[in-house]
Amino acid sequence: MSNHSSLEMLIELAEGDRDAAAKLLGQLRSAHQQSHTQLEMLSDYRNDYLRRFEEAMQRGLTMASIQNYQRFLSSLDRAIEHQRQQVDQHQGRITRGMTNWQQQQKRVNSYDVLINRRRQEAEHRMNKLEQRQSDEYASRATSALGGF
Repeated sequence: MSNHSSLEMLIELAEGDRDAAAKLLGQLRSAHQQSHTQLEMLSDYRNDYLRRFEEAMQRGLTMASIQNYQRFLSSLDRAIEHQRQQVDQHQGRITRGMTNWQQQQKRVNSYDVLINRRRQEAEHRMNKLEQRQSDEYASRATSALGGF
């Protein structure tokens, strides 16, 4: 019985770890989504800024204005590259988080198998005990009837 209680305690701990891993995975996915959305916004802004630059070029710009546009586009390119790296890092964290969650789930499943085996063994022992008691009762009853 104490082994069974120990297993139940282990499975509760494993379920807690699995649930924590699932919660963390959700947070990682949310952070990845935010990072990806920010990347899209930066890319959209850069495309819009480039379009405005090209329109301004058609109207005519001074060399200083052209250099300002180009410097700002370079800044946007660096920001976009940095954001891409952030997205990649978040994706790596998600992959590790998924692996962790899968390991925790596998641990829970292993404990479930052990508990089910213990329950089946206990049932089997109980059935054998009941059968033995039933056989003894029948034997006594037969002996008692034979005595008459």
